[in-house]
Amino acid sequence: MHIVIRERPYDLFLIMGCSTALVLVILLVPDITALRVVLGLPFILFFPGYALISALYPERPRKMVEEEGEEKMGGKETEGDREEEGPDGEEGARKKGLDHLERIALSLGLSIAITPLIGLILNYTYDWDPEHLGIRLVPILISQYAFIMVTSAVAVHRRGRVPTEDRYGIEFDLEAPRDHSTMDKVLTVGIMLMMVLSVGMLVYIVVVPREGEAFTEFYVLGKKGMADDYPRNFPVAENQSIFVGIGNHEHRDMNYTLVMMIEDSGVNITVDSLDHVVISRTEHPSMEVEVEDGSTWERVVNFSIGDIGLYKLRILLFRSGGVYRDLHLWVRVFNIGHLVRADPCEFFIAGKNGDPFLLPTLVDNGSEVSLSLGAVNGWDERLEINMTVHLGEPGEGEPMPIPPGAGTLHPESSLYLSFYLEGGRSSLIPFIITLPGGSWTLHFEVRWTGGGVEMTHDITVGGEG
Repeated sequence: MHIVIRERPYDLFLIMGCSTALVLVILLVPDITALRVVLGLPFILFFPGYALISALYPERPRKMVEEEGEEKMGGKETEGDREEEGPDGEEGARKKGLDHLERIALSLGLSIAITPLIGLILNYTYDWDPEHLGIRLVPILISQYAFIMVTSAVAVHRRGRVPTEDRYGIEFDLEAPRDHSTMDKVLTVGIMLMMVLSVGMLVYIVVVPREGEAFTEFYVLGKKGMADDYPRNFPVAENQSIFVGIGNHEHRDMNYTLVMMIEDSGVNITVDSLDHVVISRTEHPSMEVEVEDGSTWERVVNFSIGDIGLYKLRILLFRSGGVYRDLHLWVRVFNIGHLVRADPCEFFIAGKNGDPFLLPTLVDNGSEVSLSLGAVNGWDERLEINMTVHLGEPGEGEPMPIPPGAGTLHPESSLYLSFYLEGGRSSLIPFIITLPGGSWTLHFEVRWTGGGVEMTHDITVGGEG
């Protein structure tokens, strides 16, 4: 029995229906993993390319049309049929439309190319709304679904404009060819069975994955939940924030112990919450954490360090009484005297590379001094920040900008820095000044455009004349 369906594009309706079903399953009943896999694989690897190919080629191959016409006319080719081939003859006729195998192959190839391109475009939307856009499940799902629906709608429209006899459609041939031998028929049936079994095994492997290696994922992120912007230099006893995550892939529920320390000596102090913990040389906050199998525990850890110095802040994960994972951050904790702040913005004067411990104390005559200005914009809008530096009291005349390299500072002169800082961002601005010998007080004035607030700070520098 030979079944041909060309009146309606049921293949495109099926793709649109399965795509819509996948969207509803993910948004309404996301726990049905098997259905998500069964619908999600063709949604990624086949549907986009098939919809696009159907929109570009709504006809079936001309050769198939001619062969069907010959069968109806007893195998005789008329002059009118030859004229329909066009100036390129048979080769030109072959190029019109695609057969079933060509469509399947191109659909798979184009889908593999289209899906990454959609992801690349979504990557550039992250800055618009970091909490909702970017390469995430919902944006990818909606974008892929929109592409499939639009191209399928175009394909339905274009097929409708093609004559029925030339239109691509669904064909089923349920009878084995009569001119084939018994061996050919047996081999054909065997190949079909193997294809069905292969697809079934693939679906089973994806839906029911085998148990892999047991391990625990342990990570520390910055205060914005990204792998950057970690606390490095900060005042003693000032609150800092990091994200700590524990992913349990041990194939069983696990009990962990999380410990934070800056020195090996000292004792563990058990805490019930990580909302605010104090770390010192003698006390290490410790907390018990229970994580179910396949789950990820992630918390914001607010901490402060009570001792001044350079420390290796260790975040340890214990399991079964021993250290299982060990992460660390190098931090410098300095005296509040180096910090200049006025909420919601913060500024501090530091030495080279933002290290407060490298502030100059003794300089020779004509020495270059490396300094840096740390700034945190606590406003939402972009601010223009200006810093002016004098020797002692403000000098006379207009301040001169610090040029690349080093700017020379005299008692009667002033130097300044000016830069823009985006809302919610931090920056470290290095600069170099040349000082005369002697004992001086470096007088810093910091202003910004968000309210005209002025902050001043003095640093004493002594040396030989």
